[in-house]
Amino acid sequence: MKRLAKSTLFILLLLVMLTACSSGKDTTETSSTPSTPENEAAKNTASENTEKNEEPNKTQPFKGENFSFSYPSTWKDAELNIPQVIAAFVNPNPQGAFVDNLNVVIEESSATPEEAANAAVQGLTNGDGGPLIQDFKKMNYIDVPKKAAGILESEYTHGESNAQVILTQYFVSNGNELYTLSISYSKTAYDNGGKASVQNIMDSFEIVKVSNQVEDANANAGSNVEGLTEENLFAEIMAYVIPIEIEDGALDEVTYNYFVQHYELFPALTPKAQKKAKAEVDPNITSRHLNKNLSPYLDQMIEVSGYVVDIIEDEVEEGITLAEIHIIDDNDNSIIGFYAHSTGDILQDDYVTMRGVPATFYSFENVSGGTTNSVLIGVSTLEKTE
Repeated sequence: MKRLAKSTLFILLLLVMLTACSSGKDTTETSSTPSTPENEAAKNTASENTEKNEEPNKTQPFKGENFSFSYPSTWKDAELNIPQVIAAFVNPNPQGAFVDNLNVVIEESSATPEEAANAAVQGLTNGDGGPLIQDFKKMNYIDVPKKAAGILESEYTHGESNAQVILTQYFVSNGNELYTLSISYSKTAYDNGGKASVQNIMDSFEIVKVSNQVEDANANAGSNVEGLTEENLFAEIMAYVIPIEIEDGALDEVTYNYFVQHYELFPALTPKAQKKAKAEVDPNITSRHLNKNLSPYLDQMIEVSGYVVDIIEDEVEEGITLAEIHIIDDNDNSIIGFYAHSTGDILQDDYVTMRGVPATFYSFENVSGGTTNSVLIGVSTLEKTE
């Protein structure tokens, strides 16, 4: 437990660092509360947005090396530059002086989620949070055995702003590593949409084992994907799916090569990858162009928006989630996208935007007994836009 105690102390100091963003003051290195660009953004905009409620339905994904989750789309990267912090985001438009925030820390530990929660409670109760975390109280602990996880809910008074804060910590163990997702909301924000947002973030949190993805895909796709790598994983998934969906169908070599050359964009889960995917889009290409002649666009990133007609998501093998999303776009054309990740809270009838690369035409029998002609694309980004 000695290793756990040290790591827990680091997480507590990190909480202090992020909660200090609400002060808008410069600090020294020894205070463990450095200012960030998000601190200044929050300071400048907080007074104008105190009445604005959180919109928990709008999220964007983040993917680390072995995990992923979705967070509020309006939040910004805290840019902490601390190696132990795998991800940290802050709300630049808080509902008061306190800046809502989250962070993810991964440590080598065999501790159970409950042991980690108990260590956190002990540390914060004993004052390890310093002057910024006062009157700490444990509210609840919920064990989630199905996910080898646990949820610790606590509250405290933020020393700088005197705001009441709800702290939710989601601990997940894979036996060798402990993932700690800490989410802090002012009580005002928590009661005005924040609680739902916290639940969405925790529900979206997944541990992804890339090595297992490659292994399982290789085992299921047969000898054609011998030598599967991170670079050709999505290309091979698409090459495997298309002949199953379309009789005598095949992935064009031009599209295959694009997927390989831009493998980090399929899917694009980090802010950097999403920005790059958007930059790849040719805004002049519409579904009308694709329906006229698909061939010139087999290595072009396109963007389509429309209402979800049908959405199916399945973990085809352990560690591999594949979603099929059918939309009718703004030109009343049918588009079917394959996305190699969870779609989060997106449901039928939602209005979404997909960015991806056209792969082939797709015809299928519709519910009226006729035939629907569609374009099938490999999806890079997927987001709910209304």
